[in-house]
Amino acid sequence: MKDLIAQFLIEARDLIGSAADDLLALEASPGDAAALDRAFRAFHTLKGSVGLFDYPPLLAVLHAAEDGLGAARAGTRAIDAALTDRLLAILDATACWTEAIATAGALPAGAADEAGRLVAHLRGAEAPRDPAAPAREASAPPDWVLPLLDRAEAAPAGAALLALRYRPHAECFFTGDDPLGLVRRLPGLLALRVTPAEPWPCEGEVDVYRCNLDIALLTADPPESVDAVFRLVRDQVTLVPVAPRPAPARPSLTTGILAEQMSLLATAGDPDGEAGRHEAAARAAANALRAEGRTAAAEAVLAAARDGAAALAERLASLGEAGPASWAAGSAEVAGGPDRTLRIEADRLDALVALTGDLVVARNALNHLAGRAEAGIDPAALSRALRESDARIGQLVGELHRGVTALTLLPLATVFRRFARPLREIARGLGKEVALTVEGGEVGADKAVADALFEPLLHVLRNAVDHGLESPDERRLAGKSPTGRITLRAALLRGRLAVSVSDDGRGIDPALIRRRAGARGLHGDAALATMSDAAAIDLIFTPGFSTAERVSDLSGRGIGMDAVRAAMERLGGQVSVESRVGAGTTIRLLLAQTIALTRIMLVSVGPERYGVPLSALAEVAQVPRARIRDLGPGLGAAVSLRGRTVPVLGLGGLLGLPAPEPGDGTARLLVVQAGPEIVALEVDRFGERLDVLTRPLAGLAAAAPGFCGTTLLGDGRILLVLDPPALVALAGGPAPGDIA
Repeated sequence: MKDLIAQFLIEARDLIGSAADDLLALEASPGDAAALDRAFRAFHTLKGSVGLFDYPPLLAVLHAAEDGLGAARAGTRAIDAALTDRLLAILDATACWTEAIATAGALPAGAADEAGRLVAHLRGAEAPRDPAAPAREASAPPDWVLPLLDRAEAAPAGAALLALRYRPHAECFFTGDDPLGLVRRLPGLLALRVTPAEPWPCEGEVDVYRCNLDIALLTADPPESVDAVFRLVRDQVTLVPVAPRPAPARPSLTTGILAEQMSLLATAGDPDGEAGRHEAAARAAANALRAEGRTAAAEAVLAAARDGAAALAERLASLGEAGPASWAAGSAEVAGGPDRTLRIEADRLDALVALTGDLVVARNALNHLAGRAEAGIDPAALSRALRESDARIGQLVGELHRGVTALTLLPLATVFRRFARPLREIARGLGKEVALTVEGGEVGADKAVADALFEPLLHVLRNAVDHGLESPDERRLAGKSPTGRITLRAALLRGRLAVSVSDDGRGIDPALIRRRAGARGLHGDAALATMSDAAAIDLIFTPGFSTAERVSDLSGRGIGMDAVRAAMERLGGQVSVESRVGAGTTIRLLLAQTIALTRIMLVSVGPERYGVPLSALAEVAQVPRARIRDLGPGLGAAVSLRGRTVPVLGLGGLLGLPAPEPGDGTARLLVVQAGPEIVALEVDRFGERLDVLTRPLAGLAAAAPGFCGTTLLGDGRILLVLDPPALVALAGGPAPGDIA
């Protein structure tokens, strides 16, 4: 049975996704018969799979959805937004219940009632009709129920209960009914009270063939099961729903951590230590939120901390009020955690098995060389043979690594398809018309990369709809189609994954950005006046910056694009923006396609060695130190490279290392792209270049900014791999426009 459930879960997730895609396509093109047929088949297949198991509520909603689509195929029901909404709601419930089956092995409490509401809503009824309760009373519980409620404490927390009163016909024994036998068939029986329906006669004999029972009971069985037991005597049964006993509140560990940080902020202490306490509280809260999967909430806490203690306390209070349930709702797309299942082609596995065999042969050849060395082979010949063996093993390891990483490549269409629903809801909430076009969905990415892309892309798409696209009336006045277009595109660019979101909206006005930045005190008037348009537009990634006129559910808090850049930096990627006023905006995310071998260069600062990814470097330069000029107080140093003035920062200073001793008069520079600007980092020495597998920092070090991770060198030493752009941003290097 476990194997059947596992297979059902894999197929159900695929069918739910494809059905949602087809329903949205139908809404856009109601005459698309192929999409209608695909959606009908998806629901039909889901219903057939669910029928193998005992999940009546899930079976009921899928059957109703199949009937609705069947009516649409027959032409007796129109395909409109109302039908799409109701079918999508059924798909949402199916997805939620499927994940509940995956994690708990059963449907969640209340699934039967929810199924009744969904079915009734789909069929156009005002309220669900419960087939198991023909005479259910909706008012206060009658007197016969009250004695049973004392036993409700024995029910599982959150379970919906039913009180049942059964008055058998006096002649029931002659019709083959066994009243107490029916009661015994209820496994969830909690309380039972049997009294005479009429007073027993004081004198004379009792008619043993005449039933004189009044049976009242309390059960935790679902209404469908109760109806199945008493289906032949429904006219003799009255059912009354009993409110479920609420589950005891269990605050999560994260809730407790947030509460402790709020207490820390409210505690009076040494004024000199205020800044440290606030930073510690923000870091502790952010780490707890990240551990629970709430990356956006963690970034919001850190952004609030930059605005002061009051803003931080307000943010923590809002998160504490929202609680874990709302945080989970924010990421309902990954209910139950990310799917760890992968489908792998047999040919790929066969290729890996063949590579393993080649590695065994290469290892045996190395063993043969060891024997020849012991026998006294000529050292020169041994050296050549060892190098050949090393080259062969290196080639095989590279092929094996590429083969293994290729197993985790998923088409980005699996990520892109998840945006159609939220984009539809956002646009409807804003009164806008949006058409989403997806290109390059066949491009593959590592599963971890694909999963991590969802949240930043969702931020970008929300901004495109809210800030980028105009209202239909504004678009008509501008001579555009009332329907805004958003294109989500993926491609491979020089071996890296490039994902872009383009809209045909109003674009970003650099003048507006400068005014808002000046009003918020982000830069001085002189710096803003000399700032290039590209540098001004890049200010949208500044923590806390927003161009929204007011705070809404979607925007105005200044954490959207900041969270996008932070997410990309954690992935070792970059984000850039291109915009033309009146023509639209393109946000481009550039990152590694796979978690693969990284090409790094070793650099030295004093006695310390570090690794720098070559992908983070624009170029490496050696210039006479005399060419580096001090530009004056507050401006630092700069050098002219290829006709451009480039700020120069000391890598040792960024890392908090002692100042180096005077060298040979040559400055060795790592030229990196930090946002829209080019910055040079000075190091003491350049070293060799290596292909390494970097591992992310773990534990308390995971939150340390400026580092990509660690790698193990051939001599067994651990090497820290730097993230130069993050180091420059952390140090608050020369502001864009400060150096012309």
